[in-house]
Amino acid sequence: MLHVEHLSAGILQDLSLTLPRAQCTAICGPSGSGKTTLLNCIAGYLPYQGTIRLGDVPLDPLPVWKRPCRYLNQRLWLFPWLTVLGNLRLAQYAAGLKRDKSQALALLDKMQVAHLAARFPHQISGGEQQRVALARALISPPALLLLDEPFSGLDWATRRQLWPQINLLKEEGITTILVTHEPEEAEALAQYRLAAEGGKIRGTKGA
Repeated sequence: MLHVEHLSAGILQDLSLTLPRAQCTAICGPSGSGKTTLLNCIAGYLPYQGTIRLGDVPLDPLPVWKRPCRYLNQRLWLFPWLTVLGNLRLAQYAAGLKRDKSQALALLDKMQVAHLAARFPHQISGGEQQRVALARALISPPALLLLDEPFSGLDWATRRQLWPQINLLKEEGITTILVTHEPEEAEALAQYRLAAEGGKIRGTKGA
């Protein structure tokens, strides 16, 4: 489980919540309500007061690069000078893993983009880039995946094509937090839902 206790940062003040392990929790609410602030604190991008624990592991003393999470938003940060496969193999190197072409291709295949391995990011669609970015985030399976409006720039048909990949994550034991403005997306992807408004995040609800 992810435990947030008495967290204060920006608009968030004395926030406490517990999120279930290996499930997807959606946080819905208007812009400026504290959704992204919470994800940035969990990832270590923002200073905060309070404590954050993943299971029994306190995240507070850990720098960004040592926290057991991946953060994916609408800025995909695919390296334009590397092919799709090259982006994943660089991620393997960054994670301290052996550069394993077969593993990278297997992840791309799971995201249904293995046939694009030799292409560069500018040669594939926005939805395909999202699939590649998700595969890269999973190159060394994180305990926690943070998704901040990752599909906001995509049309609804493309979004719906990506949802099954997100739903597979719980089968791999990955705890996921999804920030979205879209109730339909939260309904399709999340087992639990929270509402954010004015710096308050509350109202856990089962799907």
